[in-house]
Amino acid sequence: MAVVPFDRSVLKVNQAILMSVIVVGYLVGLAYHPIAWALPVLAVMMLAAVASPSLNVPRLLYLHWLKPAGIVKPRVRQEDPAPHRFAQLLGGVFLAAASVFVITNILLVAWVLAWIVAALAFLNFAFDICVGCIMYAQLVRIGLLPLSREPAR
Repeated sequence: MAVVPFDRSVLKVNQAILMSVIVVGYLVGLAYHPIAWALPVLAVMMLAAVASPSLNVPRLLYLHWLKPAGIVKPRVRQEDPAPHRFAQLLGGVFLAAASVFVITNILLVAWVLAWIVAALAFLNFAFDICVGCIMYAQLVRIGLLPLSREPAR
Protein backbone atom coordinates (compact mmCIF):
# COMPACT_ATOMS: atom_id res chain seq x y z
CA MET A 1 0.00 0.00 0.00
CA ALA A 2 1.45 3.35 -1.07
CA VAL A 3 0.77 5.73 1.82
CA VAL A 4 1.65 9.24 0.70
CA PRO A 5 0.52 12.82 1.35
CA PHE A 6 -2.87 13.08 -0.35
CA ASP A 7 -4.94 16.27 -0.59
CA ARG A 8 -8.58 15.32 -0.06
CA SER A 9 -9.67 18.77 -1.23
CA VAL A 10 -9.17 17.58 -4.81
CA LEU A 11 -11.77 14.88 -4.11
CA LYS A 12 -14.16 17.41 -2.59
CA VAL A 13 -13.90 19.71 -5.63
CA ASN A 14 -14.53 16.75 -7.94
CA GLN A 15 -17.54 15.66 -5.90
CA ALA A 16 -18.96 19.19 -5.79
CA ILE A 17 -18.65 19.47 -9.58
CA LEU A 18 -20.30 16.08 -10.10
CA MET A 19 -23.19 16.79 -7.76
CA SER A 20 -23.77 20.29 -9.13
CA VAL A 21 -23.69 19.36 -12.80
CA ILE A 22 -25.91 16.30 -12.29
CA VAL A 23 -28.52 18.10 -10.17
CA VAL A 24 -28.63 21.25 -12.29
CA GLY A 25 -28.43 19.20 -15.50
CA TYR A 26 -31.35 17.05 -14.43
CA LEU A 27 -33.48 20.05 -13.46
CA VAL A 28 -32.71 21.88 -16.69
CA GLY A 29 -33.18 18.60 -18.56
CA LEU A 30 -36.80 18.41 -17.44
CA ALA A 31 -37.47 21.20 -19.95
CA TYR A 32 -34.44 20.98 -22.25
CA HIS A 33 -33.52 17.35 -22.99
CA PRO A 34 -30.23 18.03 -24.86
CA ILE A 35 -28.65 19.04 -21.53
CA ALA A 36 -28.26 15.29 -20.93
CA TRP A 37 -25.14 15.58 -23.10
CA ALA A 38 -23.47 16.94 -19.97
CA LEU A 39 -23.28 13.32 -18.78
CA PRO A 40 -20.81 12.20 -21.48
CA VAL A 41 -18.74 15.31 -20.69
CA LEU A 42 -18.65 14.28 -17.02
CA ALA A 43 -17.73 10.72 -18.02
CA VAL A 44 -14.78 11.94 -20.06
CA MET A 45 -13.73 14.24 -17.20
CA MET A 46 -13.80 11.37 -14.70
CA LEU A 47 -12.06 8.81 -16.90
CA ALA A 48 -9.39 11.30 -18.01
CA ALA A 49 -8.65 12.07 -14.35
CA VAL A 50 -8.08 8.37 -13.68
CA ALA A 51 -5.75 8.15 -16.68
CA SER A 52 -3.54 11.09 -15.68
CA PRO A 53 -3.42 13.79 -13.02
CA SER A 54 -2.51 16.28 -15.76
CA LEU A 55 -5.96 15.65 -17.29
CA ASN A 56 -7.83 15.93 -13.98
CA VAL A 57 -9.93 19.06 -14.50
CA PRO A 58 -11.15 19.34 -10.87
CA ARG A 59 -7.56 18.92 -9.64
CA LEU A 60 -6.33 21.63 -12.00
CA LEU A 61 -9.19 23.93 -10.99
CA TYR A 62 -8.32 23.37 -7.34
CA LEU A 63 -4.55 23.78 -7.74
CA HIS A 64 -4.59 26.78 -10.08
CA TRP A 65 -7.60 28.75 -8.89
CA LEU A 66 -9.49 27.58 -5.80
CA LYS A 67 -6.49 26.87 -3.55
CA PRO A 68 -4.46 29.99 -4.48
CA ALA A 69 -7.56 32.16 -4.01
CA GLY A 70 -8.12 30.61 -0.58
CA ILE A 71 -11.59 29.41 -1.58
CA VAL A 72 -10.76 25.78 -0.76
CA LYS A 73 -8.20 24.93 1.90
CA PRO A 74 -5.89 21.91 1.62
CA ARG A 75 -6.90 18.77 3.56
CA VAL A 76 -3.74 16.69 3.31
CA ARG A 77 -3.81 13.19 4.80
CA GLN A 78 -1.39 10.27 4.69
CA GLU A 79 -3.20 7.63 2.66
CA ASP A 80 -3.13 5.46 -0.43
CA PRO A 81 -4.64 7.28 -3.43
CA ALA A 82 -5.43 4.00 -5.25
CA PRO A 83 -8.84 3.43 -3.61
CA HIS A 84 -9.90 6.96 -4.58
CA ARG A 85 -8.78 6.42 -8.18
CA PHE A 86 -10.75 3.17 -8.22
CA ALA A 87 -13.83 5.01 -6.92
CA GLN A 88 -13.36 7.66 -9.60
CA LEU A 89 -13.04 4.94 -12.22
CA LEU A 90 -16.34 3.42 -11.05
CA GLY A 91 -18.03 6.83 -11.26
CA GLY A 92 -16.59 7.29 -14.74
CA VAL A 93 -17.84 3.86 -15.82
CA PHE A 94 -21.34 4.61 -14.52
CA LEU A 95 -21.33 7.94 -16.36
CA ALA A 96 -20.00 6.24 -19.51
CA ALA A 97 -22.92 3.81 -19.28
CA ALA A 98 -25.24 6.78 -18.78
CA SER A 99 -23.70 8.29 -21.92
CA VAL A 100 -24.69 5.24 -23.95
CA PHE A 101 -28.29 5.83 -22.85
CA VAL A 102 -28.00 9.53 -23.71
CA ILE A 103 -26.81 8.59 -27.20
CA THR A 104 -29.69 6.13 -27.61
CA ASN A 105 -32.12 8.72 -26.17
CA ILE A 106 -33.13 6.54 -23.21
CA LEU A 107 -32.82 9.45 -20.83
CA LEU A 108 -34.59 7.92 -17.84
CA VAL A 109 -31.91 5.24 -17.50
CA ALA A 110 -29.16 7.78 -18.16
CA TRP A 111 -30.36 10.02 -15.36
CA VAL A 112 -30.85 7.10 -12.93
CA LEU A 113 -27.21 6.12 -13.45
CA ALA A 114 -26.14 9.75 -13.05
CA TRP A 115 -28.15 10.09 -9.83
CA ILE A 116 -26.38 7.02 -8.43
CA VAL A 117 -23.06 8.77 -9.07
CA ALA A 118 -24.39 11.98 -7.49
CA ALA A 119 -25.64 10.11 -4.42
CA LEU A 120 -22.32 8.33 -3.93
CA ALA A 121 -20.44 11.62 -4.44
CA PHE A 122 -22.67 13.19 -1.80
CA LEU A 123 -21.93 10.38 0.69
CA ASN A 124 -18.23 10.99 0.27
CA PHE A 125 -18.52 14.78 0.18
CA ALA A 126 -20.71 15.12 3.26
CA PHE A 127 -19.77 12.11 5.38
CA ASP A 128 -16.41 10.87 4.02
CA ILE A 129 -18.03 7.55 3.14
CA CYS A 130 -16.32 6.38 -0.04
CA VAL A 131 -18.28 3.38 -1.34
CA GLY A 132 -15.81 2.86 -4.18
CA CYS A 133 -12.97 2.79 -1.64
CA ILE A 134 -14.83 0.19 0.39
CA MET A 135 -15.34 -1.87 -2.76
CA TYR A 136 -11.64 -1.52 -3.59
CA ALA A 137 -10.64 -2.75 -0.11
CA GLN A 138 -12.95 -5.76 -0.40
CA LEU A 139 -11.68 -6.63 -3.88
CA VAL A 140 -8.10 -6.47 -2.58
CA ARG A 141 -9.08 -8.55 0.47
CA ILE A 142 -10.53 -11.37 -1.64
CA GLY A 143 -7.64 -11.22 -4.11
CA LEU A 144 -9.41 -9.80 -7.17
CA LEU A 145 -7.26 -6.66 -7.12
CA PRO A 146 -3.59 -6.46 -6.18
CA LEU A 147 -2.59 -4.35 -3.19
CA SER A 148 -1.43 -0.96 -4.46
CA ARG A 149 2.33 -0.51 -4.35
CA GLU A 150 2.58 2.36 -6.78
CA PRO A 151 3.77 5.80 -5.76
CA ALA A 152 1.31 8.68 -5.92
CA ARG A 153 1.15 10.56 -9.17
